Amino acid sequence: MKTGWLWLFCILYPAGVLTPTLALAENDHDNDHDLARELKQAGEILPLEKILEKAQQLHAGHVLEVELERKTLRYIYEIETVDTEGNVWEMRFDAKTAELLTANNKK
Repeated sequence: MKTGWLWLFCILYPAGVLTPTLALAENDHDNDHDLARELKQAGEILPLEKILEKAQQLHAGHVLEVELERKTLRYIYEIETVDTEGNVWEMRFDAKTAELLTANNKK
């Protein structure tokens, strides 16, 4: 009888049937907004508003796109704006410190 349970365990464990918490953790962030909110609440990243303020100080204009990316050991906010002269800027900030990492004019 013990070998029957062992056999069933060997079949079900690799299939993920006996590890529901792992499966849930992988699907926990269906929405990037949820992930960003959780990271902000945990103190891992600054609020987006602070990053946008800094971006506007550097290159005032209309925000076209915002992305939050995980790069190795830190999160990066990538902000794309268009200034009053029509120049498109792509700026990358450390999401925890608001440090400007790069700023490129996309001509």
